[in-house]
Amino acid sequence: MTISTEKMTQTQFEEHFQLMDAITQTLSKFITETNPFILFNGLLDKLLLLTESEYGFIGEVFYSSNGQPYIQSYATTNIAWSDETRKLYQQTADKGLAFAKLNSLYGEILKTGKYVLANDPGNDPRSGGLPKGHPPLDKFLGLPFYSGDTMLGVVGIANKKDGYNESLINYLAPFLSVCGNIIQAYRNNQQQQVVQQELLSYKRRVAALVAKQQGLIDKQAHADSISSEEKRPPNLAEVVRLDDNYSYYREHKTLLQDEHHVPLTKKETLLLHLLISNQGQLVSHQEIENYVWGEVIVSESSLRALVLRLRKKLVGLNIKTISGLGFLLS
Repeated sequence: MTISTEKMTQTQFEEHFQLMDAITQTLSKFITETNPFILFNGLLDKLLLLTESEYGFIGEVFYSSNGQPYIQSYATTNIAWSDETRKLYQQTADKGLAFAKLNSLYGEILKTGKYVLANDPGNDPRSGGLPKGHPPLDKFLGLPFYSGDTMLGVVGIANKKDGYNESLINYLAPFLSVCGNIIQAYRNNQQQQVVQQELLSYKRRVAALVAKQQGLIDKQAHADSISSEEKRPPNLAEVVRLDDNYSYYREHKTLLQDEHHVPLTKKETLLLHLLISNQGQLVSHQEIENYVWGEVIVSESSLRALVLRLRKKLVGLNIKTISGLGFLLS
């Protein structure tokens, strides 16, 4: 049970005040901070201080393609474990570490959805050992946090000198609630952005179809074609040398890399042809949709996926994203 405020000692009252103050500061920062790595690193620092722990992590729970749960950290204590782990931390500072070993103390949380308290990890049957260069693990407390019945993330802290107990778990309940609310808010915001982008794309495509029905689209297409011709360099050669490796044959819409044919899908070919025809110039989302898909309504995600596939096939060519506007082949 949590401690009643009427029965708190002065020390307990101060501890709860510190926890509530940390939560208040975090929620105030959440209003303006859109980067979860910055927010959760600040939250982890406060948690370690309040629990007198040496190091820890806070992460969100995801699932792999085969349904296995894993933790993607937003905050991990930077301890100079070894040259290997120091380098790993630096490489993953902006995207977090992935914790995917189910045969471990944190893995037990992922499997059961319950907290793990281990004051003797070395002899705990749930432990899977430590990776090379990892600092000593003398005590461990891992706590899941939820939104309803859905486990959203895990908090792990280590090496409190006098060990962890259930009283501390009760004490941290408001902290876990805040973590869950923040993760859920980030997820809701991401989902809302995707829906808004999809809706904007559909609205734009429907408007174009309606305009064509009314006989307005032909006039606009004529104006666009004149504008497009003005963008193109005069007298483009049949063979366009994109760099030392790539050559493009305009008439046959064929791409060669070191004299070897590069296989492209129909839509990838159309997109490449459009970008090359306007090389060095911005090609808008609307132009790409009209040229590649015609009258078919497509989503923003479909357009981005097409550009991504083309980039993967054309290693070395620079297809720049102009945020909110379109793409440019430099």
